[in-house]
Amino acid sequence: MKASFGPGLFPIGVMAALAGLTLWLSQTTQLPEPDRTGKFRHDPDYRIEHFTLTKLSPQGQPHHVLVADKMQHYPDDDTTDVTRPHLTTLVPGKPRTQVSSDTGQVNSDGSEVQLTGNVHLIRDGEKGNPPLEAFAPDLLVLPDDEKAHTDSPVRFVQGASRLSGTGFDIDSAAMQSTLHSRVSGQFESRHKK
Repeated sequence: MKASFGPGLFPIGVMAALAGLTLWLSQTTQLPEPDRTGKFRHDPDYRIEHFTLTKLSPQGQPHHVLVADKMQHYPDDDTTDVTRPHLTTLVPGKPRTQVSSDTGQVNSDGSEVQLTGNVHLIRDGEKGNPPLEAFAPDLLVLPDDEKAHTDSPVRFVQGASRLSGTGFDIDSAAMQSTLHSRVSGQFESRHKK
């Protein structure tokens, strides 16, 4: 027995094939629905003005204190921007170190503080020596490790002594500082006339 299709079924078959092709194209080329929750935008989720953050040592003593005019937290990368930060490191038996700048950014766990703009570091004097001051355009501070680093030009002042160079590493725990290049200086004589 032969089956025959009438002339009216051919256009219906073509239309069904076109409808299926259109549905398939619609599904494969459709863009995903945009996320409207805001978690992928770099917008602050909270702001705090005039704050103080104190991190304690394992013995319960203040280890470092961060004070700033303003703080903004960003949930997309869990960073915190701070305005006019002032970071003080307090380690028993060692000179107090303070560093300030125009702005800063703190990473998610507080282990890195990137300071930018008019960075000013002061380490208290000891054993009859005057305080040591450093000036740089930027500085990466690792407060828990008591270290800091910059690749930028830096200038030091201690009493009448002056020292400058490009690139700087400080390890406060080991009481070591290193200038990397273009170092020049003028040192105050310890011999009194």
